[in-house]
Amino acid sequence: VPRLDTISIERLSEGAVLFLYNQPKIANAFTLRQWVDMRVALEWARDEPEIKVIVQYVLTRSKAWYTIYADMFLPRGGKGKHYSAGTLIGYPKILVAAVHGASIGWGCTQLFNFDLVYAHPSAFFQTPFVSLGIVPEGASSYSFPKVMGRQHANRLLVEGDRIPAQDMYVSGLVTKVIESGSVEEFHKAVCAKAKKIAENSAESLRLTKKLV
Repeated sequence: VPRLDTISIERLSEGAVLFLYNQPKIANAFTLRQWVDMRVALEWARDEPEIKVIVQYVLTRSKAWYTIYADMFLPRGGKGKHYSAGTLIGYPKILVAAVHGASIGWGCTQLFNFDLVYAHPSAFFQTPFVSLGIVPEGASSYSFPKVMGRQHANRLLVEGDRIPAQDMYVSGLVTKVIESGSVEEFHKAVCAKAKKIAENSAESLRLTKKLV
């Protein structure tokens, strides 16, 4: 298991692992170091034959934030983000996102790459690119209309409003809103789902994901 500065990796079972954000002081804004660490973690899990399911970007041990954005002070020309986004696209193993609190910017736009997205009732989603005078990132202008339809996508990308978890479930980006009382209970529920999925055949999971 790689030892990384910004991400902790925990084994949930033989076939499932948890990637845990580890920068609560900056609300898990993606720094260049975290982009690189995420790529390392994803590539490690991809190359481990017994791992079938990755629960990613789960908890900060705080109730407030999932991840708020990519660090806007990243140096120009940095390649870390592109490496991580490229690793997510077409990733061969099951990716599970567990979202609580604020999911803003990249915390939201990355989610179309995930096979299952579970949300705590506290979660909200926002992509304020237009208000910042920039265009949407991470292929979201293509992926969001494809997943949610044009009108739901424009609510995120054009209006830029905070959208609650239940609305994102209705739009199709969220798999399920788990009505757990606490973030800790939500964490346990998502991890239990991941462990159950990991009991299945690795080849069946891989081929099913490819077909979908």
